[in-house]
Formats: sequence, C-alpha cells, structure tokens
Amino acid sequence: MAVPQYVAYIGGAAASLITALAIVKCRCVLAPDVHKPDRRMIPKVGGLVAISYLIVAFILSRAWTNSYLTIFYTTPIITGLVGLIDDIYNVHEYIRVAVPAIYPVALMAALRLYDGPLYFTMVGHFSNPIVVIMLVLLIYAIFSNAINMMDVVNGVVPYSMVLASIIPLAYAIMYGNGIVLQMSLALIIPSAILYAFNRYPARLFNGNSGAYALGALLAGLILFSHVGTLLMLLSTPYVVNGLLILLSSGGIKSRSRLRRSTYMDEALRIHPNREPGSTITLMKIMVWDRPMDEPEAIRGFMTLFNVTTSLSILLYIVLYLLRWIP
Repeated sequence: MAVPQYVAYIGGAAASLITALAIVKCRCVLAPDVHKPDRRMIPKVGGLVAISYLIVAFILSRAWTNSYLTIFYTTPIITGLVGLIDDIYNVHEYIRVAVPAIYPVALMAALRLYDGPLYFTMVGHFSNPIVVIMLVLLIYAIFSNAINMMDVVNGVVPYSMVLASIIPLAYAIMYGNGIVLQMSLALIIPSAILYAFNRYPARLFNGNSGAYALGALLAGLILFSHVGTLLMLLSTPYVVNGLLILLSSGGIKSRSRLRRSTYMDEALRIHPNREPGSTITLMKIMVWDRPMDEPEAIRGFMTLFNVTTSLSILLYIVLYLLRWIP
C-alpha cells in the first residue's frame, strides 16, 4: 500500500539529519579547513546527507513508478556515490565528468524516454530525440561539475541550492504539480540540513559527493520542472565560474592539477594569485582589488546569489502575469 507523500518527505528529512549527526560524531574522512587559523580537520563526506534523503524518499514515495522521477532521484545518487569514492580515494576527472552525463541518457534510453518532450519557459518544447538526449547530457554534465568547481568556502553551495528551490517550489504549489513539488523538496530539504552543518564555521564539508549530488538535483529540476530557464538564470554564477576555470586552465583537470587561483596570508586574508597561468575563478575576481577574509568572501558569494535569485523571481512574476508559464 502506498504511503502518503508527506511520510516520504519526513522520512527522508529524518534520514538526512541522522546521517549528518552521525558523520559529525564519527569524524570520518577528514580534510583541513584551510581558511581557519588552526586548519581544523572537518569531515568531507557531506554528500551522504543528500544521498540518504534521496534513497529513503525514493523508496517511501515509490518514485520508481514514474520514469522521470526515477531519473531525477537515481542520477544524483549515482553521481554522489562517484563523488564519495573520489572523496575517499581518487577518481579520474574524466570519469567524474562522464558519469553525470552518460548515466541519465542511458537510463532514458532504457526507459524509452529519449523521445519524450522537455519544456523550457520562454523557449518552448523539445521533443526531437537527438535534441532531448543532447540537452540531458549537457545539462547534467555542466551543472553537476559546475557546482563542484565553486565549493570553496563554507555554506555557499547549500545556501544557493535552497535559493534555487524557491521558484520550482512556488510553481508546484501555484499549479498543483505534485511531481515538481516532490523534486523541489528533494533539493531544498537536504540542502537546508547540509547548510546547517556547512555554514561558517563549518562542521561538515559537502565534499565532491555533496557537490555532485546537489548539482545533479539542480540539473534534474532544470530539465523536468518547466521553469528550467529561470533556474539557469539563477545559476549563472556557477556557469561563469566553470567557464573561467575551463578556459584559464586549458581543459578538464582535477583540483590537484590546477594552479591555485588564490592564496592566504598570515592574517588569513584571501589574495589573488597573480602569477601567469594561474586559474581564473570568481573568487579570484572578487579579491582582485582588495583581499578578503573568509566571512567577507562568503557574504560576497551569497550577495551574488541573492541578486540572481531576486532577478529570477522577478522574471517569474512577470511571466506569470503575462501567462507565459504553463
């Protein structure tokens, strides 16, 4: 017998919170917090917080009975697990880039959804199989990896993911769309719990597992929520940062192979690395004229996402009044 949807949400939230508390308690898989004076060691497997929510909610909601929900839930689980392996060992960067792109496309083909329509506000429907496959491949690959590229200071990634949930959540409530509601809560609930532990000063790092899982959740909402155009506008900082890194570093490389974009002085202020060939990032641009400490950098990133979110919400209101949102 099917359980009420709210049971799936509550069960997922409970699993997510218990997982976060357990990781902090056991202090498993540690990494130094380089922006703190004592470089304290922090658990870096926060992605398990999102993965635990997704697994429990997927099972309790019987989401496998809906093909699109199956893709939406299982893709971040798989990509998050790849990120988890990378957090503990090392996974080649091409594998980390390929899995978020290839897995959902392969699953769509297996479920015979490659000719299913996608809709983007202000753009329209896409139903050509080749176009659909390319959109799914690119959006999952871009956003799963773009989130990971900006996970540099405490709290910014889960904070921005909570903001990204606002528009699809509003759409789901206003139009009574239960599927989009389920997708929106799958992003906002674990992101809010993760933010409580990852915000400054962090007790838990997102890790590659968290960045890839949350990035895949955002990609799924972009593709399947009908308001993906607005979510892409909201996520502009991630895309710009990713493009800057790719162009300045000469292609796809792991963090260990990148020339650092910033460095810290003895007072823990973040400075731009002005050496030729160093990677260009939004953080580097932010501190180019004036060094910042971590709290200042965090406020800068949050202000940036507050602005893009406000613009996206304003555009949503305009499109709603013009009846351009189905």
